[in-house]
Amino acid sequence: MEHLFLALADIHGNIDALKQILKANPNIEGILVAGDLTNFGKEKEAQNVLLAFSSITSKAALYFLAGNCDTIEARRYFEKQPGYIEQRCFPLLSEKDIWIIGSGGGLIHTGLTPFEIREEELENGLNHAYKCAIQGYRNIIDSSELTPDLIVLTHTPPKDTFADIRHSRHIGSIAFQRFLYEHEPLLWICGHIHEGKSIHIENRTLVVNPGPAAHGSYALILLKRYPKGWKAAAELRSI
Repeated sequence: MEHLFLALADIHGNIDALKQILKANPNIEGILVAGDLTNFGKEKEAQNVLLAFSSITSKAALYFLAGNCDTIEARRYFEKQPGYIEQRCFPLLSEKDIWIIGSGGGLIHTGLTPFEIREEELENGLNHAYKCAIQGYRNIIDSSELTPDLIVLTHTPPKDTFADIRHSRHIGSIAFQRFLYEHEPLLWICGHIHEGKSIHIENRTLVVNPGPAAHGSYALILLKRYPKGWKAAAELRSI
């Protein structure tokens, strides 16, 4: 069993670039979007971005969350849409043993963008989603001990990874770094740091920052089930 996904981040309302990426990848089963769908846009811009997905890749499952440049008006619209993963959990596609969880927003920096929050808020949001996934999985398999494979979707990268490097400094989330090493997700998709476009293994987790979709960057993700469990592979691409 294998699944092909598209990973995106930092669309920033560039619908022309988004459409080019989607049209270049007609065979994907799912899309993971790590925030900043809009560029300070309100509900109308949020609608237009999601319309691009539904009109071009209507058969692909969409999982997404908001980034620091997504306004409260955009986020209120997102909350009403299926696939919005902010502090939530879903089993991936029809699989029972692989779950996706998410926590959006950016760390407080300048205060000039609409969705900047503290470390503890990022941590609380992701922990809430994690507990949701554990409980949901255990309910399905009728077990009180087993845990699923995890895909983590965040806007902010975990600290001290290739994904969070800007001007030779690591500026990601310490809370997310702790979560990564404690729970060892299968895959972590993030964005926010445009210069952090990368794929690498951190501990046992494949960490992917696909780069800004606004500039034509994205990644393809292959999830494949082997006898000993799921494995993830990724490839950076651009239009």
